[in-house]
Amino acid sequence: MKTKSCLLIIIGLIFSIQICAQTIQPNSGNQPPGSIDNISEELTKVSKSLQIFNKNFKAFLEKLPQGLTFNEKQQNLLLAFEILNRAEQRLEILQKFQIELTEKQAELKNRLTQVEQNMTPQGIERSITFLGTTNTEEIRDSRRKMLESERNNLRELLTQVGQNLADTSGEVRGAATFVKRLREKILPQIQQEVSNF
Repeated sequence: MKTKSCLLIIIGLIFSIQICAQTIQPNSGNQPPGSIDNISEELTKVSKSLQIFNKNFKAFLEKLPQGLTFNEKQQNLLLAFEILNRAEQRLEILQKFQIELTEKQAELKNRLTQVEQNMTPQGIERSITFLGTTNTEEIRDSRRKMLESERNNLRELLTQVGQNLADTSGEVRGAATFVKRLREKILPQIQQEVSNF
């Protein structure tokens, strides 16, 4: 009886994380629902919910009486839940990294656009207008070479960030699929175990 009641409490804790993750309210600010800031804010809320749950779950496990035993099915459910928990944490880390890469890519694209505008003859003229020197042609050439070097560096960085983003997006899709499969397999078994009490 003690084992069943403890398992029931553990299963209740498992469902509390599901409820916490599902009850996160959308951003009430002016950002559109799919914006990076909104997604980042929601991921932060999910992360905090997971941290609180993990802390409560560990505290609960420490309070369990010594010598408490679970049958093989209950042990497998607990192990499966731990695997699901770690898979969700990995997915969260990958999603945060994906957001950071997307933001970095946007910054680099903006800077590249700015550099290319500065490379136009008008942009170069604007940059040397107030220097007050007689060597304007040398300054123009120097400025053009500096901007070309920066443009080439930005293009290389954009290529690297784009490749990292593509790789990370693939990992996010794989991790999300894995988490979904685990949930579909584990949660019905937990519900069935609860209904047996």
